Amino acid sequence: MTTHRLTLEYDGTDFHGWQFQRDRRTVEGALREALAAVGETEAGITAAGRTDAGAHAHGQIAGVTLHRDWTPRSLAAALNATLPADVAVVDATRSVPAFHARHDAVSRTYRYAVLALERSAPILRRHAWTVRGPLDVAMMRDAAASLVGVYDFGAFGSAPRPGGTTVRTVHDATVTTHRAGGLEMVVITVTANAFLRGMMRSLAGTLVAVGQGRMAPDAARRMLQAPKARPRSLTVAPARGLHQWAVTYPEAA
Repeated sequence: MTTHRLTLEYDGTDFHGWQFQRDRRTVEGALREALAAVGETEAGITAAGRTDAGAHAHGQIAGVTLHRDWTPRSLAAALNATLPADVAVVDATRSVPAFHARHDAVSRTYRYAVLALERSAPILRRHAWTVRGPLDVAMMRDAAASLVGVYDFGAFGSAPRPGGTTVRTVHDATVTTHRAGGLEMVVITVTANAFLRGMMRSLAGTLVAVGQGRMAPDAARRMLQAPKARPRSLTVAPARGLHQWAVTYPEAA
């Protein structure tokens, strides 16, 4: 038995999220099918997180425990020859036998892409949220800065397991602008020890509402102070603009 750490990239548009479902197309299902096609029918799989249906990943980490003694290079090549066009293994490394992609992670980074336009953006419609602009980016940055720290983020999402804590540590939260295809894109980047279900999309929705003037500049701070009082005016950003970006681990993992 050998354990490998796979870095996966995928366009989540046509997937019902990461987690395997018998009657739905999922990323884990596609990975299991590819592993079975190369003779690994009983592979053990862990993942750093469960991305939402329609969300994308640039650095999703999967731990796979296999029966055959693969080299990382041959494993990546074999899987990429079998995986569908909207998923790819971009890196593979040997890992310790006990490696668990979720439990061993020390931080995760998500990005959310927003276009502020008065028209549609056909080229980027599958990977960004188009909103009515303009956006006050400076105000969004101030609101994002208030998210950094150890807080109860219950107003922004729910715990993965019933009764689980909704306290999370946000290490960094930034709002930047980038040019993409002649368009200016606003990118919200958040790094945390872990995320609640729906947390990143709720954070993005809040920051965009602040940028549009629909919510007060201190809205995010007030939501942290009242984690059980989710504002009715909060718009949860759609999954298409969400990009799981990176996961970090201790050197020994």
